[in-house]
Amino acid sequence: MKRRFFALVAVVLVPVLVLGVFAWRGVQAQRRMAWEEAREEAKRIAATLAPEAGRQLGALAIPILSYPDPPQPQPDSAAMLRLANARDAVSLRSLREDVAAGLSAAGLPIRVLAAARLLEFEPGTENSEALVRLALETEPSMLTPAVLTAAETRGMTFASDWRDRWRSLERARTVALRNANANHTWLAEPDGPWWIDRDSMTTLPPEALRTVPVGEVTNHLPDWAKLRFRIAGIRDFADEPFAQSPITEIPGLSLQVIVPDRSLVEGSVRQQERWALAMVGGSLLAALIGLALIHRTLAQERRLNEMKSQFVASVSHELRAPVASIRLMADALEAEKVDPETAKEFHRLIAREGARLSTLIGNVLDHARIEQGRRVWKMEPCDLAGLAADTLRVMEPLAEERNITLTSELEQFEASVDTGAIQQALVNLLDNAIKFSPPGSTVTTSLSLYGERRSWRLSVRDNGPGIPVREQSRIFERFHRLGDELRRETQGTGIGLSLVKSITEAHGGTIAVESSPGQGSTFTLIFPITSHSSPLTSTP
Repeated sequence: MKRRFFALVAVVLVPVLVLGVFAWRGVQAQRRMAWEEAREEAKRIAATLAPEAGRQLGALAIPILSYPDPPQPQPDSAAMLRLANARDAVSLRSLREDVAAGLSAAGLPIRVLAAARLLEFEPGTENSEALVRLALETEPSMLTPAVLTAAETRGMTFASDWRDRWRSLERARTVALRNANANHTWLAEPDGPWWIDRDSMTTLPPEALRTVPVGEVTNHLPDWAKLRFRIAGIRDFADEPFAQSPITEIPGLSLQVIVPDRSLVEGSVRQQERWALAMVGGSLLAALIGLALIHRTLAQERRLNEMKSQFVASVSHELRAPVASIRLMADALEAEKVDPETAKEFHRLIAREGARLSTLIGNVLDHARIEQGRRVWKMEPCDLAGLAADTLRVMEPLAEERNITLTSELEQFEASVDTGAIQQALVNLLDNAIKFSPPGSTVTTSLSLYGERRSWRLSVRDNGPGIPVREQSRIFERFHRLGDELRRETQGTGIGLSLVKSITEAHGGTIAVESSPGQGSTFTLIFPITSHSSPLTSTP
C-alpha cells in the first residue's frame, strides 16, 4: 500500500514540478526578451532625440559680449562733434540711429550717449526701452549697468528682466575671457559646465543643460525611460546608460537614455511571473490536497479491509465454537451414551447455542440489509415497557450463567416503532453489557419520557471496565472492536453497536455513550415521540 501511494505521489508531483521549472524558464526568457526590446527602443529614442536636442540647445545659446574694459580713449570724430552740438530731439534721434557713430573720446558708445540725452527732450517708455536695448544688446559697454539702474529708478517694470539678462551675458563674457585661448571647449565652472564657441561668439550656460529640451517628444517616452546629458570629462556618471547618442552640434556632449527603475521594464513580465507562480502554486496545492484525500481514502480502505478481515475471523470463531459444541452434543445424544439428566442438559445447551447462532446470523444479515437499503421498517404502536420486559426475560439465562443481575426502571407509555428492530437493539446492548461486566455486578435498563414528553429514551448501564475516551468516537463504526486485550477476552463480531446506531437513526433518534475507564458505561438511545408514524425504508 505504501509503495503504491509513493508511486502515486511521484506520478502527481513530478509533472507539477516539471511544469514549475518550465514556467520559471519561460518567465526568465520573457524577462531577457523584455530587456532586449527595451534596449532597442532606447537606441532608437537616443538616435531620434539627439538631433532635436542639439537644435534646441542651439536656440538656448547666448552671445558672448565684447567691449573694451576699461574703455579705450578715442580721437575726436565727426559723430562726437554732432553729439556735442546737438540741441534738439531730431539731431539726437538721428545720431542714435547712426550705426557708424563709433566711440566717444572717453571710449563710450556715442549712440548710447545720444539715446540718454534724447530722454531729456522726449521722456517716455518708447525711448527708455530703446536706450536699454541699445545699451544691452547693440552697444554694450561700461555704461550698460548705469543705464539699467536708471531705468529701474524711473520705475520701468521691464528693467529688472533686462538686468537679469545682462547678468547672464556678463557671466558668459567673464567665462569666455577667463579662457581666451579656447575656441571650442567645455569649461568646468562652480555654477556648472559652460560651452564656449568663439566662432559664433556664443556660449551655452549651465542652466540650459539641467533638463533635456526636446519638447513634446519627451511626452511619448516609455515609462521606464529617462533622459540626461553627458559631458565627456566633466559630467560623467558611475552607472552605465541604456543607450546614448552624440549631439554633433556640440562636441563632447551626448544624450543618454537611462532606466532608473528596473521594475518598470519588467512590469508585464513580473505580472506574468506572478500568474505563473500562482498557477504552479495552485496546481501544487491542488495536487497536495488530492494526495492527502487519496492517502486518507487509502488509509480508510486499508483500515476497513483490516476490520473486515477481523470481522470474518471473529464471525468464523463465533460460528465455529457453537457449531462444534452442537455437533459434539448431538453425536453423544445420537450414540445414546449419556444418562437422561446429562441428555436434558445437552438439549438445553443445544437450544442456547442455536439461539446464539440465530442472533449472530440475524445481526449479520440485518447489517447487510441496512447497508444495502433493503431493510423495511414496520412502524406500529407498541407498549415499550412490555417490549423491554420481554427482552430482559430473554436475556436472563445468559445473565444468570455469568452471575449478572438484571434490573430495570421502566415507565409505561406507547410509541410507534419497529418492534423487532428496537428489541434487536436492546438485545445487543444487553449482550454487550453482560459480556463486559464482572461477575456479581448489575446491569440496569431504563425507559422513560423526557423533554415535555416529546422524546423517549432507552438506556443500559453496566459496571464493566469502561471505554477509553479516544475509543468512544469509533465504537459505533462497522467492525470496530476495542483493543487487543478485550478482544482476546470477549466474544463478538464488531457489528453490534454499528447495528444499534443504524436502527436508532432509522427511527430518527440518536445514540450516546457515557463512560470512563473503571467506572462502567451507559448507552442511551433517544427517540422523538412523533417520528415515523408509517413504515419507512432505511438509507445506507
